Amino acid sequence: MPFTKKDAPNCDWCPYRKNCFFDLLSDKQSRQEWKEMRLANRFKSGEVIFYEGDRPRSIFVVCTGKVKIYKSSRTGQQLVTRMESPGDLLGHRAMLAGDNYAGTAEAMEESIVSQVEEPAFKDFLLNHPKSALALLGALAHDVRRGEDQARDIAFKPARSRLASSLLDMAKPQKNGKSAVVGLKRKDLAEMSGLTIETTVRLLKDFEKRALLKKQAKDLILTDEPNLRSISERFT
Repeated sequence: MPFTKKDAPNCDWCPYRKNCFFDLLSDKQSRQEWKEMRLANRFKSGEVIFYEGDRPRSIFVVCTGKVKIYKSSRTGQQLVTRMESPGDLLGHRAMLAGDNYAGTAEAMEESIVSQVEEPAFKDFLLNHPKSALALLGALAHDVRRGEDQARDIAFKPARSRLASSLLDMAKPQKNGKSAVVGLKRKDLAEMSGLTIETTVRLLKDFEKRALLKKQAKDLILTDEPNLRSISERFT
């Protein structure tokens, strides 16, 4: 399906507005133009938004859902480099650098993603110089996240990385608990920088220790405080 204005959420009413580039814009006119520029599309779980190696023709904003960015090896193995949540920008670094996309963007669940085409985005930056400061803020946030991820991979043990991924992907449920809903073990392993075998073994250990329980394809987090404590360990 093509990107259209029909699916673009209203930024003014968005519950994720505080996390978004839109909220960093400093004046009413720039915010209005940003809303009018956006087209959007609804992606099902597993659908690709853009491919590694493609030339950037747009930047994207995750409006709802979750998107993973991953790099692929020649043998088909995947390394998840980032997890993007509502409000996060996609593809902006490649466009600004004049490079091809460094990874593939794929929806991990049903997601709405907005698009702003390259000419419109660059004109927007020229017409609203203060918006460039907002973009620098988003880029600085990306750099910080990359540094944190490199630190975690270098120093955190496997169980800490898995606990962090579970907490990052969990959603509140009506019963007051949080759950990781419908996430494949393969995706969970890639997010944590682990093999599937290690991920499955650790999940069984977490279940044995009553930190979580399986319910169909979901994982119910039954002891979030202890999971959070494990996620923060570096030894």
